[in-house]
Amino acid sequence: MSIDARKQESVLPAGDARALRIIAKSLYRELRSQGHSRGDIVVFTNALLELVTEDAQVSAEAAE
Repeated sequence: MSIDARKQESVLPAGDARALRIIAKSLYRELRSQGHSRGDIVVFTNALLELVTEDAQVSAEAAE
């Protein structure tokens, strides 16, 4: 049985979107404090988005 990718969007209650933003801000600050440039963080963010995209594509293919 395949899982619809749209149903995987979030397992968190709607109010936890704020928590995710706090985690992102915390990660950003940590990366900057460790000496990473904004460019480094952009590369990291792009890599993370690519992983999310690949996962969505795999889920979509499994649903076919």
